Amino acid sequence: MKNDITQKNIKKLKKAILVYNPKSGNANMILSNFDLITRKLLEKGITLTLYSISWDYDLFTEILKNEKYDILILSGGDGTLSRCLSELYSKNIEFPEVAIFPTGTSNDFSKALNIGENIENWIEKITEKTAKYVDFGLINNKTVFLSSYAGGLFTQISYNTDKTLKKTFGKVAYYINGVGELTNIKAFDLNIVLDGNEKVKEKAILFVILNGKGVAGFDNVIDDASMNDGLMDILIIKNIDNLLDVPKILMDLMNNNLTDNDYTRTLRAKKCKIEKVKEDINLSIDGEEGGNMDVEIEFVEKKLKVFH
Repeated sequence: MKNDITQKNIKKLKKAILVYNPKSGNANMILSNFDLITRKLLEKGITLTLYSISWDYDLFTEILKNEKYDILILSGGDGTLSRCLSELYSKNIEFPEVAIFPTGTSNDFSKALNIGENIENWIEKITEKTAKYVDFGLINNKTVFLSSYAGGLFTQISYNTDKTLKKTFGKVAYYINGVGELTNIKAFDLNIVLDGNEKVKEKAILFVILNGKGVAGFDNVIDDASMNDGLMDILIIKNIDNLLDVPKILMDLMNNNLTDNDYTRTLRAKKCKIEKVKEDINLSIDGEEGGNMDVEIEFVEKKLKVFH
């Protein structure tokens, strides 16, 4: 062991808890590499506790309420991360410094932070980097999202795609399901109020509130977006009158050129209110199913520190 843990410095040990979702895409990576993770962290003076989550998060929050941890390692996809942080936020439990092991199928947040794609990268972020402040979205003052809040076309693909397909084919499974959506485009009336005064009305087929540049595997949907400015970026895809224009929108999306497309509109705000959409649309919160309702969304800065 490179750094021996002696009796003299044992009181200086940091404590980390690794919370993992056994049903996420690559959860087996955690168990198969647990000895490696434990050893590498201990070499840097960090002890590790492993905790497996289920749909019941009460015990998880009770542990962090009653036990002081310096580092919270969250393993899973975007949905797992945001659900864990939502539970802590709703119970007024201060966030420890957060590290991410992106073992889910949808990992937009970790990709935006350049967390890396293997276990050595993830461990190195904790042992060699310093945690830095990152914004997060807050829905109705209780639900945290880290990457995106979206409504309309494509938004149900993540939570409707078969889990076996996700594990076997990864993102390809999403794209396969997405093609079918193009034959069923539904427009809806979108009403947003930005920062308490600016009213925005659009006939839209999709809106996405972004934390950072990318979403759904696309790296630079909004190129000048930031994850630490306290502002949300809103992308609206307007109703498409001519279906022959759909391929152009998709090509612009793939080429990171949406801002030059006539069917798109981008906005930026600290807070916004979105009216419940009268039409029947799908909503997603970090790739997990959400409800169509009146929402108030704000971006919170300088409360969440993440190793990246």
